[in-house]
Amino acid sequence: MVIMKAVVYKTNAIGWPICRLLRHLWPGCQASRLNGFSLREVPPPSLPGPDWAVVRTRLGGICGTDTAIVGQKQPPDSFLQDFSSQPFVPGHENVATVEQTGPDVDADLRGRRVLVEPTLSCRVRGTEPICTACREGRFGACENFSASFGGSQALPAGTSAGYCAATGGSWGQQFLAHRSQLVAVPEAVTDEKAICVDTFACSLHGVLQADLTDVRRVLVYGAGIIGLAAVGGLRALGFDGEIDILGRSEFHESFAIGQGASDYIRLPDKTDARYEVIAKRTGGTVQRGRFGNRMLSGGYDLVLDCIGSPPSMEECLKWTRAHGQVVLLGTLQRANVDLTPIWFRELRILGAYGRAIERVDGREVGTYQLVLEMIRDGRLTVEGLLTHTFAVEDYRRALMTSLHKSASRCVKAAFDFRE
Repeated sequence: MVIMKAVVYKTNAIGWPICRLLRHLWPGCQASRLNGFSLREVPPPSLPGPDWAVVRTRLGGICGTDTAIVGQKQPPDSFLQDFSSQPFVPGHENVATVEQTGPDVDADLRGRRVLVEPTLSCRVRGTEPICTACREGRFGACENFSASFGGSQALPAGTSAGYCAATGGSWGQQFLAHRSQLVAVPEAVTDEKAICVDTFACSLHGVLQADLTDVRRVLVYGAGIIGLAAVGGLRALGFDGEIDILGRSEFHESFAIGQGASDYIRLPDKTDARYEVIAKRTGGTVQRGRFGNRMLSGGYDLVLDCIGSPPSMEECLKWTRAHGQVVLLGTLQRANVDLTPIWFRELRILGAYGRAIERVDGREVGTYQLVLEMIRDGRLTVEGLLTHTFAVEDYRRALMTSLHKSASRCVKAAFDFRE
């Protein structure tokens, strides 16, 4: 029997709380069976229909959503569990080679390098009628990610490849792709560049939610790969105003400046000092409330939260000027946050998830295609952002490297299945 190697995730109901208690004494438990991760030999996927393909993974990226699972940042009662099916092979970031095609898939794609746009939306599921979001090209907000909504393909729940038990993901040697998900990679774009496309697409989609008409000063909160991509996306769209980016380590500063940041800021730990720095940079005034509560009068025109933590969201809200915009790119799910700025300063809060058919320069184009064009034309720089690659057998070290990026000096990590 033919088998393949893959990292598999299945929630360990007993091990999860134990790992939660032990993680500070034994950090490696987060990448172990105790936390639901294991390396297995599994049967390769078979075509579920004539309009599907089997692809062989070249690089399988490890993204922030994946490390949130490793780091146990999703609460046990997260409703996102209703939009995934276990056990699943993680990994939605990918560069792959088309290995097998159904009769309704272009046979010329066999042997070609592709990106699989991972979203399992109405078109992929064969859902009729398609939901309003998909009909408008906003398939990242599809209403039918849950299996209960049916579809001719009878896929189990899952927002994308890497979170669906039937499709597999790029942390395995092979996985499935619907023909609508296949995006050819130009020969000039290397695997190492192509694996960054999904991250840049998600950030660019978030940037495109904002109205940049009157924006002159932007804060990108977080200098990880999502924040770096947000800076790069703003510059690729022609934004010529100031972009400040917040980071913690000197390691990321050169990457941030390379993407086009105006300044890289490392804030002090104390609340008063943090607010004073931001007030000075924006010409704002620190408002001091009781019990150490602080807020800013004035601030940035646009703030992008690329962290997704309670402190990041609260500071993003409080450092945005009246009638300003806040884009939430980080995947925060639950928090005790002071929401006063939203109504008191009449802020516009924008969520962003995944990719879409974007409206740019009077045309409609998929986010993946747009990013590939920007890389090809030199408007986006992704060279050197893939800093770490691992064999799938070394998955524990790969996950821990991605979880602790500052200590490991990691920007982007991926599993390398190339011979």
